[in-house]
Amino acid sequence: MSAPEDGLGNRMGAVVLPDPGWARDHPVMDGPLWTRMNGQPRHPASALNPREIPTAPGVYAWFHDGVAVYSGRAAGRSGLRGRIWSNHLSTGVDLSRSSFRRNVCAHLGIAPTAITKARPPALGVSAVSEVNEWIRRCDVAWIECDTPAQARALEQELHNEWMPSLKRR
Repeated sequence: MSAPEDGLGNRMGAVVLPDPGWARDHPVMDGPLWTRMNGQPRHPASALNPREIPTAPGVYAWFHDGVAVYSGRAAGRSGLRGRIWSNHLSTGVDLSRSSFRRNVCAHLGIAPTAITKARPPALGVSAVSEVNEWIRRCDVAWIECDTPAQARALEQELHNEWMPSLKRR
């Protein structure tokens, strides 16, 4: 299910989020916490193995073309591995468990987040495959924390320094 185009290649009826590339022209990722995040090893999503991702709580950032486009926290029982692998790298048609996947879907002009939050899923395999391919071209980095509370606090401080374009809801 894909939105019709307006003749200029833009899909009509979709919420279009800011171009993640805008950050290249706005060098605001230079606060101390973003400097720390940018210094973390980046793992290509297309080659990531779940065993490489820690089960500790933490904060993570997704990078597209070298620019952070999304960040979040993993404070649940399965930690970073559960959030990154099970939610964001899931390839199923249900986007309701990943705001990153929903926001990528809206960014690509496929469907607004109001539709992709719904259950049962409203999108077909072909629409979701575009989202999955875009994410597979990303890299992900993370910072482990000792406790879920530390992860929540670190995420808030990171977002106080700068908010990636696809983090906006």
